Amino acid sequence: MNKLLKNVVLILVSIFIALLIAEGAARLVYDPIDFLKPVTLRDEVLRYRIEPGSGAHDDWGFRNKSVPETVEVVAIGDSQTYGISAQARDSWPSQLQSQSGKSVYNLSLPGYGPAEYLLLMKDKALNLKPELIVGGFYLGNDFKDSFTAVYSVPVWEGLRDPGITSALPDDSPVSKKIDSPSLSDRLSANSVLYRLVSSSVIGDNLRQRRRIARGEEVVMLSSEEHGINTGFTPDRRLKGLDLENPEVTEGIMLALEFFNRMNTLAGENDIAFLVVIIPTKESVFADLIEGNESLAASEKIDRLISNERMVNKRVRKYFAEYGIEYIDVLPALQEGALKEQIYPANFGGHTNENGYRIIAETINSWLKQPAGD
Repeated sequence: MNKLLKNVVLILVSIFIALLIAEGAARLVYDPIDFLKPVTLRDEVLRYRIEPGSGAHDDWGFRNKSVPETVEVVAIGDSQTYGISAQARDSWPSQLQSQSGKSVYNLSLPGYGPAEYLLLMKDKALNLKPELIVGGFYLGNDFKDSFTAVYSVPVWEGLRDPGITSALPDDSPVSKKIDSPSLSDRLSANSVLYRLVSSSVIGDNLRQRRRIARGEEVVMLSSEEHGINTGFTPDRRLKGLDLENPEVTEGIMLALEFFNRMNTLAGENDIAFLVVIIPTKESVFADLIEGNESLAASEKIDRLISNERMVNKRVRKYFAEYGIEYIDVLPALQEGALKEQIYPANFGGHTNENGYRIIAETINSWLKQPAGD
């Protein structure tokens, strides 16, 4: 028994040492900021924020190596600007920096919306004294996020419609600090090796299976002609673009008001302001999936795309009326989707590094235009 116990202990110690060596090697090869899960804290104004320095994020809690004293461009947005589904160096703000030669600071966090963009602009972006502030406007959920912020955070109470009542569930995955983190949470926050596995194709497949098991509809599209293999979640996206939902229609008005305030604030500080309209994945692939009755949930897909088309038109009209500079990256993404894989081969609604490159290229082309064009 003593010999057996010694062998078991020896094996366990050997495994532990091997894992430590593998973790060290992983940190040498991979950037921890791309894998470690940051700690989130509840915030009375922003709803939540990332604990500074956690998950290899900077001292402000954002996806940068450090906080500069000054910067030429600040990008503010949600997960589409943060760069989910890609490494930090492949997010569109990082690629814009490489393409333009201008310094770019990424002031974005998954789950944020226009209300948080305005607050971050006031509290953080202006301190960096940029020449340009770029707001990433994701049509997939920025309307619901605007509604949630205004009707749950006291600072926005003055913007509420007295005729609207809503009990908002606190279902954000990053809405508060985990008081009793699970083993998975601890490993996600501290092990690059663990995250390499859980964030891989294996992890994506497991998450997709869990969604399907919960009853969420995942629609897959495969086109050999265009080299497309990806999935859609029309149920989830339609919740943010359901024009029959008063929370969405109220959120549209609020989101536009927030961008108007950002534009005014930028002008008061002699800073250029640009809004980048980012479409849903479903609209990017509209030519292949709209009216395609062979796909499951085709009616929902058609409704989603139709609603987004109407909202997009309304947004562009509003921006034109209020003199807000904007670019819509939908045409560029639609063209790119027929040439290369610009989304992961799963249900995810965020582009991969190729899609972010296209967004950066579109913004960089705008930067190169002569003033006034």
